[in-house]
Amino acid sequence: MRRAINCLGWIGVSLTIFTLILTLLTTYQFIYVKYFNSYNTLQWCIFFTMVFLAARMFDLKASLKNIVYPITCMIIAVGTIFFMYMNVR
Repeated sequence: MRRAINCLGWIGVSLTIFTLILTLLTTYQFIYVKYFNSYNTLQWCIFFTMVFLAARMFDLKASLKNIVYPITCMIIAVGTIFFMYMNVR
């Protein structure tokens, strides 16, 4: 299970980087890709990546420093969903 979450985390990071590049290229009109003309795809990728990374870093027997990192990832994920819900572009 731990290995699958670790793999999903790295897939999420790679997908987010790829999405960021395509979103920037589409935003600055170098190329046009239909699904990347707004930031919605990028925001969804950031959300899922942060959830996977928080699950990867979560440990019940961790010290306070190691608990802060997953909580920070979850705050970023919740913030991303909040801004998507509020239609901030």
